[in-house]
Amino acid sequence: MNVKQETPQRTGLPEDWFRRPAVARIDNFLTGGCDNYFPDRHLAGLLMDSAPWLPDMVKINQRHRSHAVTTLARDLGITQFMDLGCGLPSGWDKKRQCHDPALTYEAARSVHEDARVVYVDNDLLVCAHANFSMAEDLSTAAVQADVRKIDELLDAPGLRDFDRGQPIAVLVHDLLPWVSDKEAEAAVAALREWLPAGSAISITHACTDMAPEVMQELVDRYAEAGITYRPRSLEEIQAFLGPWSALPPGIVPTAQWRARHRNIHRMPSAAHSFAYAAVITEALSASP
Repeated sequence: MNVKQETPQRTGLPEDWFRRPAVARIDNFLTGGCDNYFPDRHLAGLLMDSAPWLPDMVKINQRHRSHAVTTLARDLGITQFMDLGCGLPSGWDKKRQCHDPALTYEAARSVHEDARVVYVDNDLLVCAHANFSMAEDLSTAAVQADVRKIDELLDAPGLRDFDRGQPIAVLVHDLLPWVSDKEAEAAVAALREWLPAGSAISITHACTDMAPEVMQELVDRYAEAGITYRPRSLEEIQAFLGPWSALPPGIVPTAQWRARHRNIHRMPSAAHSFAYAAVITEALSASP
């Protein structure tokens, strides 16, 4: 029996789904997960040939997610979260009996027991994981949508359970580097327009400032695999933020964002961020 021919029939996925690399599965491999396949591991190996620190970069971004959620829940009192481009879940630590790092809903509920979380991704496998994990949890949902079609995304039925009278925090972590300048600008602008007063947007974005030559090698490696990757400069990232103001300490390397309050358990070297992080909020916008 030809297993590769049977796979699409069993899953309903496109025929080449497991024969081409996917960003979520590459990140899963780089962080020690097992939800990946040979094409993902092969491309990851090529990427690490150019950037041996890439696993640390991905892990720092992954651990920043729960750090940002905890901060937004605790310091701004936000109880509603949308995780855009959520990716595959972090691994289960058998010794500690928990996800490491904590998932978005786990971090949110460590502060607010009634926190609501909606996961959004355009990857079928990612959404299947999220739906399976949250099947019995009425205060979480998974939505398959593409940030490149932001109007359709924001009109998805899964988002209608948000209380639009209360602030919502949106995580846009390592998502904008995978879309065009026009799409990235449109997505952040649409989010600012759609979100209720007092809301916040948490952004992480790979940058070209810290290792420009290596980043170009990564861009080229991804392009050879048919994946467009767009790390950007600090100035370009700042341009996406628009009129909303950044919470202190502003836009800084991801591992440095409120580092004093960060759980440093198994945190990679801060020097390997190679990305910026910021949280912007309408609440602190400057007066006209």
